[in-house]
Amino acid sequence: MRIQRSNAIMVIACGSLVLGGCANTASGYRPIVDGYEDEAYHADLADCQALAKTKRYDNGDTKTSALAGAVVGGAVGAIEDDSVEGAIVGALLGGLIGGASGAADTRTDRKDIVIRCMSGRGHAVVG
Repeated sequence: MRIQRSNAIMVIACGSLVLGGCANTASGYRPIVDGYEDEAYHADLADCQALAKTKRYDNGDTKTSALAGAVVGGAVGAIEDDSVEGAIVGALLGGLIGGASGAADTRTDRKDIVIRCMSGRGHAVVG
């Protein structure tokens, strides 16, 4: 099966938009707490959300996932299409998928940072 260049470009463009849209998510997570959302809660939440933003999406784990995806995708593309173009398209798609996987992990990490931070500041986080 030969991958068409226009289809590959469309997939890469859509994937880039999705990843870009996730750039500031999860650090803005608001956990459910058992208690009042008073002034101290809002101040702590702002501090914890700012702390979560320090976990960048372009961290080493995401880069490693993107690189691994590119290597595997390139190999599969070369085998499937039996051409340099197939290897390039496979590497691009694999890198995108690997990067998306790393970004999803970072999103989960950011949410966990907010939860642990709020708990550490004495808020009874229930969800």
